[in-house]
Amino acid sequence: MAFGLLLGIAVDLKGIIIEGDFEPTLPQHFGWPELEAWIEGITGRFAVLMNVDGCVRLYTDACGMIGAVYDRQERRIASSLSLCLRRAVEDHPDYDHSAVAERGAKYILFDTRDKFVRRMNPSCHLSLNDFQETRFWPREQSISLIDGDLGKTYDWLTAQTELVVGAIARRHRTWLALSGGQDSRLLLAMAGSAIGDVERCFTHISNYANRIDATIAARMAEHVGVEHEVHDRKRNKNVPNEIERDMQEFQRGAGFAMPAVREVANGLARRLPKDAIVLRGHQTDILRAVFSTSTGANARRKTAWQVKRLMAVPYAEFNRSIHERFRPRYENWRLALPDFAEPSSTDLMFLELYYSSSLGCVFPALSRNFYMSPFNGRRQIAYAMAIDEAYRRRSFAVFDILYRIDPELHDIPFDFELGAEIAKINDADHVQACTKDRRKASAGRASAILGVRE
Repeated sequence: MAFGLLLGIAVDLKGIIIEGDFEPTLPQHFGWPELEAWIEGITGRFAVLMNVDGCVRLYTDACGMIGAVYDRQERRIASSLSLCLRRAVEDHPDYDHSAVAERGAKYILFDTRDKFVRRMNPSCHLSLNDFQETRFWPREQSISLIDGDLGKTYDWLTAQTELVVGAIARRHRTWLALSGGQDSRLLLAMAGSAIGDVERCFTHISNYANRIDATIAARMAEHVGVEHEVHDRKRNKNVPNEIERDMQEFQRGAGFAMPAVREVANGLARRLPKDAIVLRGHQTDILRAVFSTSTGANARRKTAWQVKRLMAVPYAEFNRSIHERFRPRYENWRLALPDFAEPSSTDLMFLELYYSSSLGCVFPALSRNFYMSPFNGRRQIAYAMAIDEAYRRRSFAVFDILYRIDPELHDIPFDFELGAEIAKINDADHVQACTKDRRKASAGRASAILGVRE
């Protein structure tokens, strides 16, 4: 008999939302492989406790954005370090802790500030019987295109993301973050008709670059017919003690000293309705191979740039000594990957190592709202990873999907095209000129490779 408890929010392949106690729909005779196939198919931000005949395991979402750390000695698990510990922190010796507390560095390779408490690898399950981690994903057949076809893969990714957005937005009050970049636009497009269930889109303005974001976001929201709200730091009236409380709450939620995210520090996070679900475009950036500073097999064998990207220290402070300190453990992580997953090791580094140490710390600290990505599903991520890395690195996959779903949304300028003179978004000649090359290239790929849907 199987029993499950899901903490957080998940949506299955049929668009059914899962929260709290559940019994997954499985064949009459099943075991852990069938349960793990089911977990591979759900999307969201979650931790799942499963009990099969007295064997209890914990699984998390694909990048661990729910937050999951554990102390094997004390047999405790929690979303953050402070909740996990019943004793004083014993500082990990490999880190300059001031770099994490003050300069944006991270605890990498599943470390926490405490030398005994570990962050879970989201591609592993944790046995609560013996507190050992075992990799269960990716499976050998996971990283592949649907029928080897790029167009079919794009269509499945779009349809599944629409199902997820719709399931969440029909159950919960839901807001969607929009910017002038690629990830939020892609999410907006993939939401399809489900965008009608989203209460509102929004953009925070903390600097001039965000004014460009807000200008483009407003045009996109107008195009799809959804309300768009702008939160401007300069016009925001904050009560100082409220921000101070929010900053303290952020630190408690993170479980160790780290800089609060900008919208908490400047009070804009308070402009969102309390307890609303906030959808972000995280993991769609795998469709841009955003972590692949270098591509190809030779690049993957050179570890310095990879360790640097994990940010055990700020980039400017990275040197040979830092590399050598973390290189052996990083190489051990790479060597432990299944052979079939080696070509995807950069994506898996981004997913397992970087995101678990960033979103896995930040999202649990944002307690006013529940932040999540409707693209954070292993099935979606694996299909995205199956697309050629160099192709993704040039953003072709993003542009392909946008063009395939909504050519008019595709044609709105991105931030890197519009430039600083935001009024030019109303200049049709400027818009045509600054998007010309991208529009022509997308149309050419759609015609020659994908087949344009009628």
